[in-house]
Amino acid sequence: MDNKIRFHYIDFLRVIAILMMFIYHINMIFVAENDWHIKDNSSSNVLMEVNYWMSSFRMPLLFLVSGFISTILLERFSKRNFVFQRFERLIIPTIIWTFILVAPQIYFERKLEGSNFTYLQFYSTFLDFKWYPLGNFHWLHLWFVPYLFFYNILSIPLISYLNKEKIHKRLEFFFEKNYSILLIVIIAILPYTFLATRFPTTHDLINDWGRHSFFIFFVFVGVLLFKFQQILEHLEDKRRFYLRLSVLSIITINVIRWNGLEPFQIWENWIEKPQTYIYIAILNFNSWLWVFTSLGYGRKYLNKKSKILSYCNQAVYPFYILHQTVIVVLAYYVVQTPDNTAFKYVFLLISCLLLTILIYHLFIRPYNPIRKIFGMKKTQKK
Repeated sequence: MDNKIRFHYIDFLRVIAILMMFIYHINMIFVAENDWHIKDNSSSNVLMEVNYWMSSFRMPLLFLVSGFISTILLERFSKRNFVFQRFERLIIPTIIWTFILVAPQIYFERKLEGSNFTYLQFYSTFLDFKWYPLGNFHWLHLWFVPYLFFYNILSIPLISYLNKEKIHKRLEFFFEKNYSILLIVIIAILPYTFLATRFPTTHDLINDWGRHSFFIFFVFVGVLLFKFQQILEHLEDKRRFYLRLSVLSIITINVIRWNGLEPFQIWENWIEKPQTYIYIAILNFNSWLWVFTSLGYGRKYLNKKSKILSYCNQAVYPFYILHQTVIVVLAYYVVQTPDNTAFKYVFLLISCLLLTILIYHLFIRPYNPIRKIFGMKKTQKK
């Protein structure tokens, strides 16, 4: 971000979202019902509910924050340089680390399923480029990065449009009104409400129209938040209101879930029922509410400079790239031990966190060539 104007709470929220993702992936080893790459024999419904709550807004928050940050970058760079910078920091690391850090995850998953091939034998199947789970090729957790790149590119005409003086003045007047941002949210909810039932999640970028219609609006609203700071002032002022709505919405959703009242559990022809689309809209609205609550409280209490934040802000991207590989590899061995489940959970939580940080601190942070392929800026030589 710009050195003169620093939105510290935005940096904090990005770090918090990545930390939530780390905890989410540790939890996935032990949660009931949901499948993952490495699973323990025992399972927890409590962790499943924690993950359900986090999954409702951690990625939307990350996309929104990324949209906010990318708008700052576009203010500094020309459009051409912005595209080049985004490609260099997002696409190149995705390509490199898919072949180095993602492949081992699928290998250890297949090993736990009973496959007995060597890593070299497995890697030849990875290079067949047959999409996981039927094949062995995927970018797994790195899917977020190419998605963000294309959303950033699609944001360029939006930012150019918002920079027009007449348009900016009209929207500035519009966003002066309390709760005007909710009208944007209602518009954003509509595409996903109808596309989600017809396009299942694929994470392959090309066919994932349901998720695109969900995530891209968080990036676009991130753009709006930077351009119209009065929206952020509103979210801070009304943070308690949004928190109350957030709690009410997640309670409503859980009452429906826990009592087997979800449309697809009641009707065979659930896709034809209007209740299905109302329920999907509620799920989507819940995500927006928690994101707005996070922004409101973040702006109020986290807009402070600190050395820890400065360190974490640099570390957060390589941490994201590294963390799931560390978790999968360690968990492969840990879940096969007869130890107590609670002990295994705490051990993985602490050891994976420390190991990921140590890898970053010792082998990535000090070396410019390594920093570059992890999408980081070069460090200044002293």
